[in-house]
Amino acid sequence: MEAAERGGGALPLAVRELIAGGVAGGVAKSAVAPLERVKILLQTRRAEFRGSGLVGSFRTIYQTEGPLGFYRGNGASVARIVPYAALHYMAYEEYRRWIILGFPNVEQGPVLDLVAGSIAGGTAVVSTYPLDLVRTKLAYQVKGAVNLSLRESKPSEQVYKGILDCVKTIYRQNGLKGLYRGMAPSLYGIFPYSGLKFYFYEKMKTHVPEEHRKDIIPKLACGSVAGLLGQTITYPLDVVRRQMQAFSLSNLVKGKGTFGSLVMIAKHQGWKQLFSGLSINYLKVVPSVAIGFTVYDSMKDWLNVPSREQAAVVVPVLSEDGSNAAPVHSS
Repeated sequence: MEAAERGGGALPLAVRELIAGGVAGGVAKSAVAPLERVKILLQTRRAEFRGSGLVGSFRTIYQTEGPLGFYRGNGASVARIVPYAALHYMAYEEYRRWIILGFPNVEQGPVLDLVAGSIAGGTAVVSTYPLDLVRTKLAYQVKGAVNLSLRESKPSEQVYKGILDCVKTIYRQNGLKGLYRGMAPSLYGIFPYSGLKFYFYEKMKTHVPEEHRKDIIPKLACGSVAGLLGQTITYPLDVVRRQMQAFSLSNLVKGKGTFGSLVMIAKHQGWKQLFSGLSINYLKVVPSVAIGFTVYDSMKDWLNVPSREQAAVVVPVLSEDGSNAAPVHSS
């Protein structure tokens, strides 16, 4: 009992899942923060980083901002990802249980994970989107950019002092609507990505021998492939989202909507721009998703959260007179 309480066993199941998801998200995001910064700068086509490539972009950031430059915007990123990941993982588990309760005959497999993961991803995005917007705007800023390229710098470009200043400025200029700019492509992208990520992860785990399913290496491998496949399919929508977030007054994407912006970017910047930063994203996603799933599963073990295979799902059974009879437990 004491061991269970030290591991979180005395806490409600949903709370333990929130904690596990939050820790997993924070650790995974911080591990790949430098790559995330470079990816955003390439996606949003800052003049100083056009054609720089991975090594050149790292060199530019280091020369202009020093080592801490690789983590610019990471505070907002972690502030967003911790509640996002906590809600994402917990909502996934809850939605999965609710679906099984509502549809007792549903097949419990990767397809169920696809549906539950998709809905959970949408829930998490809507709940934490303003912080994602702030993270992008802070990451888009480059210290000393005017000195690097006077001709291409924008004197009117907004400079934010921090997370709170960014939120206040956006709200003052554009209202609540401004804090959710670019959310549509986020939702379009997260529904398939989140669902596919859980689908591929759980699907691949079914091919891992039972005695090795708790080993770290198989979890890392399954998570890596899951993130890789999910991101490749949905990446163009991520580019549209970043440009809508970074260029709030850009004539290219202003008022065009998600798919209109997709067409305009392909037309004016070339279709390759829709995949700009994808190679870096591969380097980021592989460890990020792998670390996320691995830390989440490890935290679940430490917090005594039963695995989905072990957890009993209570399904109410109606008696002949329509009243609730004794519940039936199904795993």
